[in-house]
Amino acid sequence: MERVTMKDISREVNVSVNAVYKALNGKSGISQKTREAILKKADELGYQVNRAAQSLARKPICIGIIATEEWPEYYNNLKKGIQLELEQLADYNILGKFYTISAPYTKEKAMQAVSDCLDDQVDAIIACSFHQDAGNKGFVEAMNKLAVPAVALGSGLEGFNCLCCVKVDTYTSGRLAAELMSQIIQPEQAAVAFIGNKDFAEHKEKMSGFLEEANDRGMKVASVFETQDDSQIAYYLTDKLLESGSNIGGIYIATGNSVAVCKCLKDHKVKNIKILGTDVFEELRSYVKDGTMSGIIFQNPVKQGRYAVKMLYRHLVEHAEVEKELLIAPQVVLKSIIDYYS
Repeated sequence: MERVTMKDISREVNVSVNAVYKALNGKSGISQKTREAILKKADELGYQVNRAAQSLARKPICIGIIATEEWPEYYNNLKKGIQLELEQLADYNILGKFYTISAPYTKEKAMQAVSDCLDDQVDAIIACSFHQDAGNKGFVEAMNKLAVPAVALGSGLEGFNCLCCVKVDTYTSGRLAAELMSQIIQPEQAAVAFIGNKDFAEHKEKMSGFLEEANDRGMKVASVFETQDDSQIAYYLTDKLLESGSNIGGIYIATGNSVAVCKCLKDHKVKNIKILGTDVFEELRSYVKDGTMSGIIFQNPVKQGRYAVKMLYRHLVEHAEVEKELLIAPQVVLKSIIDYYS
């Protein structure tokens, strides 16, 4: 079936193509009666807007992406999702430019990234989640002053007046981890949880979900430890936990800091503690495959990245309302299917 064009509609209604354009795009210069006749005929003929053609008639839309080099196992997949969606929208005159905050993160580097976005006059921003401490206040204020549509990706930022926040459903992630943990440890055993920082909203939400589900299932949770997403701290805490001789049956690592925990267990030749990690990346695969890790709560960072771009496209090009918060469902990944995830 051939695509219906504005010329087809103009011929059916006996008006000019210019009149059809005005009716379809909400422009003035035609009567209400003519507008209604055109819109009715467009609907009858199944007319669909050619977004690609429209996009070529306007200047490119440039999305500035502010991201950090820290934790590449996670952030690289957020960026991969962004790049994939930008490639998908290349014919629609949507461009992306990355403003990378080099490691180690400092608030000065973050402020420079915002300044660069301002200098380049980007049309929209995606801010990948990173440090949520008090030092971010100036960064968030500077972002708000840019006065362009913005998406917070991976987590929210306090005070950030963003169009939308795209992130995993952290509360459900925690509940999912507790549900699985309760099925793989013995009833008399307790679980332990490692988070990055108790002051981070997403980490608190994961722990809230984990502790509530554990309580509902009668599973004991001995402790919740903060690792500050530092692998040395994670290794040290695991080592001390093993030394304590507590009846610990499982450890849930709520961030991507699982490798150090697995290394510590292997160094001590401990095989009777179940480990649940977060996200799939190359270094973790071997621990899942050799049984050191029982499962992973997958946050689908690639999908998160893609949807961050989709939200801006819908807002800027389709002029559609978008959700204030878009939650991505977490998934359990086990040994048998890990090769399907990246």
